This record gives sequence, structure tokens and C-alpha cells, in this order.
Amino acid sequence: MRRLILIGVAMVLTLTAQAQDSRWFAQAGIAWNAWYGVGERSLVAPFHHFPSGESYTGWGLSVAGGRWMTSALALRTKLNLWQMGSKSDDGLKADKYWTLNEQIMFNVSSLLLGHNPYRLWNCIPYVGAGFSRNMSAASYISDLSFGVLNTFRLTPKLAANFEIGWNSYEGNGGMALKDRLQQVSFEVGLTWCFGTSNTSRKADAEASESLTQGEIDALNAQLQDMQAENEQLRKELEEERNKQ
Repeated sequence: MRRLILIGVAMVLTLTAQAQDSRWFAQAGIAWNAWYGVGERSLVAPFHHFPSGESYTGWGLSVAGGRWMTSALALRTKLNLWQMGSKSDDGLKADKYWTLNEQIMFNVSSLLLGHNPYRLWNCIPYVGAGFSRNMSAASYISDLSFGVLNTFRLTPKLAANFEIGWNSYEGNGGMALKDRLQQVSFEVGLTWCFGTSNTSRKADAEASESLTQGEIDALNAQLQDMQAENEQLRKELEEERNKQ
């Protein structure tokens, strides 16, 4: 069964690779994030503290860039600038982070429905890893990330984003998931695609070939007209000679 599943996945990836639309892209967005302390297992734990009491929420910015290798597979490098707010006896303070991740993205819309450069909505899960720096504590920690990116086509090169992500940071207790600091984020932004895609290059090549063939046909038609005119002149000269 496992072998059949692997063969099926390979076949799907091969089919999408044949209809690939590889191109570069850049992204920028604004995110709201909630942090889970080590040992907090409830999904509503960060929201329970907000807006009163000790708050583990904050805002952030993100920039990213990458390339679609095929219509279904991409690599993305993403930089996040986070702020985790908290309340203390001294008033409001904020711990500042930045996080750098390398991520693999899978366009399930293309995997399930086939390649379509004009699709209005694409669902794109991703998984990645990297590192983060706590600017307030001047320390580095490891980072795992996964989530779902949703893109909504605005123009051939511009799309709106809505992304739900989860980051897992190395905690004080070690590398185990239960000992790590967790973070959920909700992000909105824009994606800009640039460069010429394989689909566009193929269309340009076909148009060029069509134009070249049209020019050849026009030259052939002109040549045939000239041959007909020459034949007509030859006949007229022959008739004049016969009259003489």
C-alpha cells in the first residue's frame, strides 16, 4: 500500500511538472499573533489572557520571496518581525523577535484540479524550519513552521493573501513539542509575481512561429502572383510574334 501511495504521488507531481508555470514571487504582509507559553495546552490559552491580565499577543510584519518550481511546488524564504506584548507591574512592555524560515509550499489546488494560471483562489499548505532571535533577551532559538497560505488573484501578476501559520520555538525544557513555545498568527498581505513564466514563454513562441509562417505564406502568394504575371507577359509576346 505504501508503495502504491508513493507511486501515485510521483505520478501527480510528474503531471503537474509537465504543466508547470515556474516564476519568481515576492510577498509582504501584516500579522496578528498569539503566543503559547511552555506547558499551555489549551488552544484558547493566549486569547484567555487578552485583553485583560497578562497578554501574549502582538503585531508583526513579514516579507518573503521565492520561486514556483512547478505549478504545485515552491520554495519560500520568509522573514517575520514579531512583537509579543505582556503586562507587568511596571506597565506595558514588549519582547521583540525576528524569525527567518525556509519553507516548502504545495499548491493543493493545482495538485487536485490541475494547472490553471487564471484560477481565482489557490490553497497552499507549507512546512519549514529556521531560527529566531529574541532581540530583548539577545538570544537565538530554533524554529519550526507550518500553515496554510490562501491567495486570491487580482491581476495576472498580483494576488491578495490570507495566511494562517503556526510557529514552534525551542523552549526552556528542550526540543520536545510539549516543551516548546508555540505561536499562531493570522496574516494578510499581497503577492507579486515577476519574470516570464513557462506558459508565457510557450505562448510567445507559438505566436512567433505563427507570425513567421504567415510571413512565409505571404511571400509565397507574392511569388505566385509574379509567376502568373510573367506567364501572362510571355503569352502576350508569343501572340505578337505570331501576328507578325
